[in-house]
Amino acid sequence: MHQALRHLLAASLAILVASALAACSAVENERVLPEPAAPLAALDGSAYQTASHVALPQTAPQELSGLHNVFHLSDRIVSGSEPHGEAAFEELAAMGVKTILSVDGKVPDAELARKHGMTYVHVPTQYKGMSDDEVLKIAKTFREKSGPFYVHCFHGKHRGPAAAAIGRLVLDGISREQALAEMRQWCGTAASYEGLYREIAQEQLPTEAETRAFRFDFPAAHPFDGFRGGMVEVSRADDNLKVLSKSKWLPNADHPDLDARHEASKLASALERCEALEEVRTEPDDFREWLRESVVQSAALRDALAGGQPGSATGAADAAYQALSASCTACHAKYRN
Repeated sequence: MHQALRHLLAASLAILVASALAACSAVENERVLPEPAAPLAALDGSAYQTASHVALPQTAPQELSGLHNVFHLSDRIVSGSEPHGEAAFEELAAMGVKTILSVDGKVPDAELARKHGMTYVHVPTQYKGMSDDEVLKIAKTFREKSGPFYVHCFHGKHRGPAAAAIGRLVLDGISREQALAEMRQWCGTAASYEGLYREIAQEQLPTEAETRAFRFDFPAAHPFDGFRGGMVEVSRADDNLKVLSKSKWLPNADHPDLDARHEASKLASALERCEALEEVRTEPDDFREWLRESVVQSAALRDALAGGQPGSATGAADAAYQALSASCTACHAKYRN
């Protein structure tokens, strides 16, 4: 009788332990997420100005192998630049990152991410702000994919921090003012991108029920063609030329593989292809004029650098690049920002 009772008690205890473990597992797997803070009813002149209402401690960004402007916004969300090279993905894996969210136009290196145990989600956004569809995709990624998350654009200063701010709102439940402050005071999002700031300050974010009902398969690549795809190539070449312009168009220790003639040729070819696109013909006159100037100036830069050894035509190359930068800045101020 005593032996039968002991067996019964042991069986009951096993059932209780199994039930408790199952309950714990269910709690661990079910993330209780906060409702995003309500949009700000009023702004202090601009959303950028409102980003100074919360004073954050001065924090320098991390500069790691292949990663720049890195900020650990929370245990679950890290913001930074596009990862460059295998060392960058090793750094991300060491941080414990599980999902990388890119809002840049360039197709990310999903294969290298997979090699290091991470998955990519690609939701390209623009500098002037995010569409409702893009916000839905970003919010759904944070709510349904595995963290920690690494969020990036190209340089990790503008579009990436705005996307990371959505994650901070829907995952971490911070205030709108805190999210704006992190964009401005830590990540360095420029005042000229007021659209990104206003998105975080005043747009209604989707509820968890809305993102759950939204169909999205978290693609690792969202390639562009046409003008937008061409501008991705232009921005990469221009970024490299900006570095080379500071070293008299010669490779430097941080970028020994860059060749000014090759980058200038890539830039000129990409701009020429963009100008020839059918979609450009319907753009406003000033847009097409700035693009025409950019084509001419990029060709002048290419020719100046092709005329001799890099470093020997510094004056002509500098003048062409300065004129090119001025045209791009004027066009971006009206049509990108």
